[in-house]
Amino acid sequence: MTKDYRSKDGSAMFRFHFTQEGDQIAVWCLSHPPLQAGRDPSPQKTHLFPSGRLCFAVGHEPHNQARAQELARQWAEYFLQYRKSGEAQY
Repeated sequence: MTKDYRSKDGSAMFRFHFTQEGDQIAVWCLSHPPLQAGRDPSPQKTHLFPSGRLCFAVGHEPHNQARAQELARQWAEYFLQYRKSGEAQY
């Protein structure tokens, strides 16, 4: 399943793809705004692997579609904040 998300402030669009993998839902970001120049694109800061898959803490992976979509929205808002401020959440 693929879903689009517009940021809360309406400034950015994201596209996510969701796939069932065992008892978890994998979330892939297919498109997002580019990072600002100088921002570290590493998964440790963006929580986004080079493949486009979102990185979740062990034990916090989504197990249903509603939760996967909520985490995708939260990640999108985080990504925009990191893009703007350069302050990463660990």
